This record gives sequence, structure tokens and C-alpha cells, in this order.
Amino acid sequence: MGGFFSAAPIAYRRGLFYWGRRLNENLKYSDQGMSLTENAETLVLFAYPDPASPLAKALQARGLWQKTQQGAPIPGDLLGLSGAPWTGGWGHTGPDVHYGMVITRDLAVDWLRADVRGAEAVVKRDVKVALNQEEYDALVDLVFNIGSGNFDTSTLLRKLNVGDTDGALAEFVRWNKAGGVVLAGLVKRREAERVLFQLGANHARVAA
Repeated sequence: MGGFFSAAPIAYRRGLFYWGRRLNENLKYSDQGMSLTENAETLVLFAYPDPASPLAKALQARGLWQKTQQGAPIPGDLLGLSGAPWTGGWGHTGPDVHYGMVITRDLAVDWLRADVRGAEAVVKRDVKVALNQEEYDALVDLVFNIGSGNFDTSTLLRKLNVGDTDGALAEFVRWNKAGGVVLAGLVKRREAERVLFQLGANHARVAA
């Protein structure tokens, strides 16, 4: 027989065998997933400080945070405070984002596509069980937001990889803080991801 039949199965879930290839490799982030990310992040065409940074907290204390989020200049006496990681576009962070930067929509789209590809690669690398589209989209958005390091060491991933889907679902809500502070936007985003993931899990149970 050829290689397909001689390869050892590397995973089993919901009655599906995956022979000698990476799980979930054929999944692609859907339009539904991209809408979730875009709506949660909001397009911002200038660089702004991280909400949990010392600079952001000082702006919040002065009642200036919302104004700076709309493009108002940051007072000069606060510019010595760290705003890292600076963010722009649809939640893009990195050394290519800095204070005073004006971002074109084309650049923001390029950043978004690259960041989504990176999040997809993490999900495909780290998740050891078969996913359906809704589950995959929910996890890609989660990784996009919390980063690969947090996802790699998360209880959510550990529970998912041992087949504890309900346990993994319960973990989404834990990722609702930035700098130790619960943020309403993160609460809303985690709930959207959890609902999407649960929809996929329910579909999987019906199909099993």
C-alpha cells in the first residue's frame, strides 16, 4: 500500500482520523472571523498607547483618554511616560508602531492580514484536536488579541488538547484583563469568542 495507508494516525476526535499531516491545516480564517476581529479592534489610523500603559493611565486620570483615542495630541508633560506597546490599525502592535505615526488604510490592511496569518499559524501549530470553522475562528481571534505566548501556556489550550471542550469554553472569560484591570471591551470580545466556539462545539456534537 502507499504512504497514506501506512502512516500512523496522529489524532482522533469526533470519529475523524488524520493520517500523517498537521491537524486543521486546511482551515482558513473566515469572513465571520475577520468581522469579529475588525469589530473588536476598530480601525485607528494613528498610533495610540496601550490601555494598560503608564501613559494611558495618566491620560485616563486626567479625563483625556477618549480625546486622545480620537486623535487629540498628548500633553507634552506626559510624553515621558511609556505608552508601549503602541498600537495602530486593527490592534497591530510592534516596533513598527510609534507615537506620532499616521497610518494609511492600506498599511492597516497589510498589518491585519499579517497578524491574522500569524495567529492562524499558532492555532494550527498548538491545537492537537480537530476543529471546525467556528471553533477555529474563535481561537484565531483569541490568539490575535492575547498573543501566542499567553495562548501557548493557557489552561484553555491544555483543556482543549485533552478533549475537555466544556472546560476550554469556560476559560475564555478569564482573558478579560489588561494590566490586571478588567476592560469592558475585552469582556465583550471574550463573550463573542466563547459564543462562536460553543456554536462550533454544538455542531460537532450533533455531527458525532
